[in-house]
Amino acid sequence: MNLKKASIPAAVLITIALTLGSSSTSIYASSTSKIVQAASIERKATISLNVNNATIPYTTVPTQSDVSFHDGRILTATSSGDMNFYDQKGEVAFTLAKNLVPVADFHDQRALVKDTATHLYGYINTKGKLVVPCHYVEASSFSDDLAFVKKNKDEHGSLINTSGKQVTTLEHTYDSDFQFSNGLAVAYSADNGKAGYLNTDGLIVIPYTYDYARTFSEGAAVVQDSTGKYGFINRQGKVMIPLQYQAAGDFSEGLAPVQNSKGVWGYMDTKGKIAIPFQYVSANSFSEGLAAVYNKQGKVGYINKQGNVVIDYSQYNKASSFNEGVAVVGIETQTSRSFGYIDTRGTLLTPLKYKKAYPFHEGVAIASISDQAAVILSK
Repeated sequence: MNLKKASIPAAVLITIALTLGSSSTSIYASSTSKIVQAASIERKATISLNVNNATIPYTTVPTQSDVSFHDGRILTATSSGDMNFYDQKGEVAFTLAKNLVPVADFHDQRALVKDTATHLYGYINTKGKLVVPCHYVEASSFSDDLAFVKKNKDEHGSLINTSGKQVTTLEHTYDSDFQFSNGLAVAYSADNGKAGYLNTDGLIVIPYTYDYARTFSEGAAVVQDSTGKYGFINRQGKVMIPLQYQAAGDFSEGLAPVQNSKGVWGYMDTKGKIAIPFQYVSANSFSEGLAAVYNKQGKVGYINKQGNVVIDYSQYNKASSFNEGVAVVGIETQTSRSFGYIDTRGTLLTPLKYKKAYPFHEGVAIASISDQAAVILSK
């Protein structure tokens, strides 16, 4: 496959970097005296986590995987380079035909696979059955029940549904990852590299205008102009938040983190009104009513949508967004890293003993205990 991926500025990658326990440079946030600190009280865990005794081979993250369960399956890579799908019990979910190798996570009950003999792509279902034959020289993962496929290098390609039926024939060749959200996917001009948006009918409905663009979230998308400023557009392509910020994150639960000209972060609502003042060196998007923010010392806390700290800035210097009532937290230095999980009260649900820890999805999460193995946690 040779599909272009968006070049994401570091400032917009806050959530991704913090979630995965990345070794990349951290971006932090500051607190001010205006924020009411939550009292430090002894808390009882609201959730209990169970660790599956079985370990699964795990070394690196496959290129097109987010290391989360999708449709009850997770894709892992071994030190030998083999990739397998595991179920939530930590067992191999199925055995693929010897000529097939998995390429990406399951989405919409379909996972992209490659035939090693023909080097063509197709799709399997969650039982490992090849349900869309390997006929394609290029293919994308499914999103919004659609995937891009191309039978030969000379055609423009098409969009198929999960049954493999062609639903849209593309009249032009598009440089896109074809990851649709709210019916639109980012596409890039072959002439100047500018970004616009493609709809599921194969038409560019938002012109190639921007130097950078993200997928839509809650009806809005982050875009960047030629001066390097960020703002938001709606699905009609109309600017809904002026392009005036140094960086911006996606809208979630009605709020989006934005960075002003001084490099300080705050949160705005969908009308462009600043809902939580600029006071952070870094800020994650909201999830389940909470967002991770960082102080000048590089410590993380969580605020609610009123801007009040509800989980104190503590010893942690890494944190993810909450997902299914649980978040990843940890301590990372130049020589070591240790991660665990907390609940929405800030109570540690596991020791900080994992080398990498990933968010909960579908009631389970994966955490690596060594360079060779990982465990599955469930609630």
